[in-house]
Amino acid sequence: MPEEPPMSITSLTTPDQTIAQPHHPGQAANGRSSDRMGNSPDPRPEKIRGLRLVAVWVGLTAGSWAVLGGAGYGLYTVVSSLLP
Repeated sequence: MPEEPPMSITSLTTPDQTIAQPHHPGQAANGRSSDRMGNSPDPRPEKIRGLRLVAVWVGLTAGSWAVLGGAGYGLYTVVSSLLP
């Protein structure tokens, strides 16, 4: 069995191994183009603004108050059933 060269401590590669570089700008090292790999030029999501934002906030606020009210009423019923 041939003896392998020593491994590098930091990268777990042998010193004679090199990292493949892209052939052309915007091309991945494996030959696929970057648009096929999901790297779109503008990956930011669309911002919610205006009336839709107000509707989302009102819905979240109403939902949180409903959960809080339900938990409070549940606690009230438990405590009232334990007391004479």
